[in-house]
Amino acid sequence: MQKAVEEEFNIVFVNEGEIIATGKINQFTNIKTPTIAEGYIPYGYKFLGWTPYDLDEIDTSSVEAFKKMYIGAGKMLHYSDVKGFEDNFTVVMQALMMDSEDIPKEYHYVVIAWYDKEATSGITSAEIQEMTSKLNAYLRSVDVSEEDLATVVIRGYSGNVGPSVGQIMADEDVDIMLGWGSASNVTSTGGMPESMLLESVSYPVIYNGETKNRTLHRLTDTDACKLVLAWLQSEECTKIFNGE
Repeated sequence: MQKAVEEEFNIVFVNEGEIIATGKINQFTNIKTPTIAEGYIPYGYKFLGWTPYDLDEIDTSSVEAFKKMYIGAGKMLHYSDVKGFEDNFTVVMQALMMDSEDIPKEYHYVVIAWYDKEATSGITSAEIQEMTSKLNAYLRSVDVSEEDLATVVIRGYSGNVGPSVGQIMADEDVDIMLGWGSASNVTSTGGMPESMLLESVSYPVIYNGETKNRTLHRLTDTDACKLVLAWLQSEECTKIFNGE
């Protein structure tokens, strides 16, 4: 116990020389990392979290290596995260901000975001499971490799339009949005720039006892994205959501 007390570290969170927050950490006590207000984040940059490394030592050679070098904002910082970086029982955690284009991104054949708010979108988890299975079968039928199939992501976003669209923009990897309504809803209520919506298409589906338009939004220009977007409008897919 005495050793643990002796190894208590002062943690100082710094952004461009300014102290944002401080705390103490030991083998039994963790602390939550702070966030930084949007006004302090340069345009086109993303605040990723905090790092004990010198900023010029950040390894961007791979997603795996990169993620090991920082702790996300709002996450718990543990003693093991900072042990070895202390100087006179103090660890300085630098704010890690990077140009979005320089952040290493994990490869995905396609990422589909679906609106996980059944009362609004009419989409259920069971329907998404069926859609996933049939989409995979379709992609195999057109000779998409198993390696690419393993990287297909179908991710649900819950909450109101504003926060859910905001999270999609923050994730920066979504190719197709399913279930959020019209382009004007996504841009006005959701806050997404019109320039991000490369294509929006609608088709009728039956949910909540009514026939309504369901809208798909394409955010990227890859061949994979266009192929999947076309399948999502196919009779095979729309039957899933019409309970056929």
